[in-house]
Amino acid sequence: MEALLEKEGTVEGWNDERMDELSRRVDAGFERMATKGEMNRRFREVDRRFDDVTFGIRSLGERFDRLQNTLMIGLIGVITAIVANGIWG
Repeated sequence: MEALLEKEGTVEGWNDERMDELSRRVDAGFERMATKGEMNRRFREVDRRFDDVTFGIRSLGERFDRLQNTLMIGLIGVITAIVANGIWG
């Protein structure tokens, strides 16, 4: 039983040491990110991607507007042909 308690104490110390090491590595990583401006570059890249998506959606909307206009002109042409056929046909 004493052997298990002794082993448990070393495992807890090992876990604390590992957690401290992890904490130092995470802190160092955040400092490195802040000093290199990597985060700002990534945000600019995300902003550019959103701009591309927004432009694509706007372009798609313009295409649907042109399609709608074409269909309306075609419908008016068909209705006019049917009415003309009824009058002079």
